[in-house]
Amino acid sequence: MAITIEPERGERYQGIVPMDSRQLAVCLQHYFQQSEQLDTRLWFAADDRHCSGLLLQALPRQLNTNAEDNQQHWETLCALADTVTPEEMLELEHGTLLFRLFHEEAPRMFEPKPISFGCSCSRERSANALMSLGRDEVEQLLVETGGIDIDCQFCNQLYHFDAPAVRELLGDSTLH
Repeated sequence: MAITIEPERGERYQGIVPMDSRQLAVCLQHYFQQSEQLDTRLWFAADDRHCSGLLLQALPRQLNTNAEDNQQHWETLCALADTVTPEEMLELEHGTLLFRLFHEEAPRMFEPKPISFGCSCSRERSANALMSLGRDEVEQLLVETGGIDIDCQFCNQLYHFDAPAVRELLGDSTLH
C-alpha cells in the first residue's frame, strides 16, 4: 500500500507500507515505527455503513523528559485504549469515547475537519512526466502503441495522448 502525504508546506512524498499482516492497523503501526520512528497504535472498527478509528501516538519528549516515565505512561495509555470495543467506536461520540478511555489524562480534542478526497494530478503534470522520458522514448512509445496512456495511481484518472497531442507536446509535426 502506498501512502502519499502532501503537507501544506514542503514537498509531497510517498511511503510504501508492506501488507505483511492480515490487519491494516498492524501494517500502519509498523510503517510509523519504521518511517517516522514514533510509537503508534491504531484500532479500527467497521460495520456495513460506518467505520471508525482510534490513533494513539507517542509524541517526542516535551513535558517529561524521563524516558522511563514516558514509556510507563505510553504503556498505560495503550492498556486503556485496548479496552475499547468495536461497538463503542462505532456508536459513541468521539468526545464521550475519549473521556471514557482517558478521563484521568485530561485529553484534548481538536475541532473536527471534514474529510475530503483531492488529487493534484492534471493533464499538464502528466504531459510533463511524459516529456521527462525524453523525445526518443516518447516517439518509440507512440510508434508501438499509437497513443500513450498515463493513469494516476492515486485517483485513477486516465490521461490519453494521441499522436496529434504528442506532436504538439514535442513541438514537432514529423511524427508518424
